[in-house]
Amino acid sequence: MSQRILLCCLMALMAGCARNARPDSEPTTPHYEHVFLKPLGEALDETRKLLSERGYSFEPTEDEAMLLTTWQTPTKGQWGNVSQYRYLVNGIRVSPRQSVVRVFRLWRTNISNSSEARPGQYSIQKRIEMDQQEFGPLPSDPVEQANKDGRGVMNGARDLVLEKELTLRLESGAGIEVVTKDVAPEPERPQLREADFYLDRWKQEGTAQAAEVHPCPQEVRELAPLLKPSRTLLIGEQLGSREAPAVVGDMVCQSAAAGFTVALGLSIPRTEQERINQYLASPGAPADQDELLRGLFWRRPYQDGRSSRAIMDLIDRVRSLRTYGLFISVVAYDTEEATGSERDALLAKLWEQRRKSHPSEVFVILAGNMHTRTVRGTPWDQNFIPMAKRLATSEPALLALDLSYAQGRRWGCDLNPDAKLVCTIVGASPSERVAAAPGQSPFIRMFTTPSDEGFHGLLYVGALTPSLPATSLDGHEPPPTSRPPAEPQRTPVNNVGLRPPEF
Repeated sequence: MSQRILLCCLMALMAGCARNARPDSEPTTPHYEHVFLKPLGEALDETRKLLSERGYSFEPTEDEAMLLTTWQTPTKGQWGNVSQYRYLVNGIRVSPRQSVVRVFRLWRTNISNSSEARPGQYSIQKRIEMDQQEFGPLPSDPVEQANKDGRGVMNGARDLVLEKELTLRLESGAGIEVVTKDVAPEPERPQLREADFYLDRWKQEGTAQAAEVHPCPQEVRELAPLLKPSRTLLIGEQLGSREAPAVVGDMVCQSAAAGFTVALGLSIPRTEQERINQYLASPGAPADQDELLRGLFWRRPYQDGRSSRAIMDLIDRVRSLRTYGLFISVVAYDTEEATGSERDALLAKLWEQRRKSHPSEVFVILAGNMHTRTVRGTPWDQNFIPMAKRLATSEPALLALDLSYAQGRRWGCDLNPDAKLVCTIVGASPSERVAAAPGQSPFIRMFTTPSDEGFHGLLYVGALTPSLPATSLDGHEPPPTSRPPAEPQRTPVNNVGLRPPEF
């Protein structure tokens, strides 16, 4: 039997087991498949890397969608029995940018018959031999025959722990921020925009505000105790979601409604500041929105989430809140003149200078969560000094909040195996440290001591959904409904679906 036929038999056996009804407490069978928003090749490459880091090497396979490791170094158990382990990985291509990866852990036990390793069995073996002489040979034992064939007793099960680790590696990392001043922007094309492209708050702002209108329909729980003059709130987000900018808008509204003057910091180059100021002073009509989006930042060929529809909507929301008499400004604090630690040093310097001229202002700063760590270093650069660490020395009232969310999707950029930048909708799976159940209203949870990354607490925003680039003409996902969301359709384990499940 060839290796390919053997592997197919193993897969058929395991898939058959997965289709059978299992109790809810069954730890080795997922209820639903997780669909990666990644090409199958990229998902398998990361799987190979993960197993290689665990000390496994690989055997050649005829199927490119399958990985098979060699048997792990055996360990001896009771009575000299030897157990060995290997992994079988089966990849499924759902679409060019969607894939499923199933990881099976196989193990076999070679049962020892050594009289030295199993002294209590020696006399039993001798008795069997005597019985065989008197009554003839006994039927062949399949276990013993398997040992003679060198295969042992083989078992297999889905390794959900390793599958979850793979998911986090593929979907919880920081996205690439495209910082460059030498890339030609996309051409202006406002004449191609349909009427439903534009934000429509401006339509309700032509008349005086009614006394009963409340500008802040949703409050962020546990924010009020944190508010005080000179407070700096750093929000570390996963770029490209609709929820993070929306909840930050709630925080800004709540802070300003409480009587504070608020500066909202957005990771937009300072060269866009004048254009933003002009928009904040405008009626926010379609022509004003077109003028805002004429900025080079919004027309970059690679949109990394910092110039999303949700960020544009946040700016427009601040413009609207100012018509209620709330004191809010938008600060474009980013730069395209530097990268790495040098870039973060310039970002921190801008806020330090603003604090000198606005000593009592409340800062609410939204940034990628690598910039909001108050400790030195990142997994890929131990010498990196984030903006937050620099600010922590001059801002005694600084609080850094990491984003807490439920599994979903977002817009992000990453390098493919050919080192080409790809910006598209990607999966967003939270680590256990920041994960929370969906369906809750936004809240802040403070830690008793800062985390290893230097965060002082978490800001929960819900399950993430992607926000497309603000200038996209491909349409935008509909805004969240005020009604409770319907239960999403799920895909049974023996089929492949398009909605990633929660672990």
